[in-house]
Amino acid sequence: MRKVFFDENFCVKCCACVSECEFGGVTFKDGKIFLDESKPEDWAEIISICPTAALKIEKYFKEL
Repeated sequence: MRKVFFDENFCVKCCACVSECEFGGVTFKDGKIFLDESKPEDWAEIISICPTAALKIEKYFKEL
């Protein structure tokens, strides 16, 4: 499994991540970025275009 993290302190609100989304996984409303990881986005691609590394993926494993 994976988790997408967003650090608002690094974000310059360029909205490149929003433009890259096909299914609304990242949106911009009222001056803020919102993530919806339930959307089937290419998260690695979206994260790779962030110029400030405000978005990151961390892999984690759920314990049984």
